[in-house]
Amino acid sequence: MTKLISAKEMADAINATRSQFDLLVADGVLKPELTAGNVKAVWNPADGLTFLNQVLRGAVQLRQAQHGWEHISKAAQRLKVGPGTVIAAILEGRIARVANRMGSEGYAAIHVYHDDVVAALKPIGHQAINIEDFAKSVGINQPSILKRLIEDGFVQTTALQNPTTKAMQSYFEPHDEVAFHAKFMTPRTLAQETGQSWQKVTHQLRAASIQPFSVNGQRYGSVFLRSEVRALLS
Repeated sequence: MTKLISAKEMADAINATRSQFDLLVADGVLKPELTAGNVKAVWNPADGLTFLNQVLRGAVQLRQAQHGWEHISKAAQRLKVGPGTVIAAILEGRIARVANRMGSEGYAAIHVYHDDVVAALKPIGHQAINIEDFAKSVGINQPSILKRLIEDGFVQTTALQNPTTKAMQSYFEPHDEVAFHAKFMTPRTLAQETGQSWQKVTHQLRAASIQPFSVNGQRYGSVFLRSEVRALLS
């Protein structure tokens, strides 16, 4: 029979501060095993372990807190939402990049990439960016390469009206950005996820003989399939 523990012990077990733990409880992420009002030991430590395993499934190892990465509680605070909202987006696959920061354990180690959180949680329609700006953000120096990926059907976008010209153009809505990052990586995004320089990850790609994405001889610059570089993320 599992020995139940107190709230303080549960917070310690998942390596969360008491305030962080209380927010997780308030959002329904963690629930007590018992609801007796006169008993303190109502928490099942196995539930805490299950929670951590679910959120960290597929997480990359983050050697140091690079720009853009932040703890899950900080990400929630910045967007004025509860941590449960961010956690739900992770479990639903709407936030693709999750990191397990080395040197920390449990809840304290869970980091997310801020841009992914914004893309997943901000209202759709207010975060659309054009092809050129998105290409720059992921380190594709020639927007024409990204345009070819779109035209050839490998990258999804959303057709929206240009506010100036009134013409319909392709834009990246938040869900389009998430879909791109779930499928593709570039040296810049790989460097962001691993906490290394783009020069180092480029060397690692070459050393591992990982080739850029291509179809029938058609190449698309330094764009790689996430599935093929997954080994470098561990």
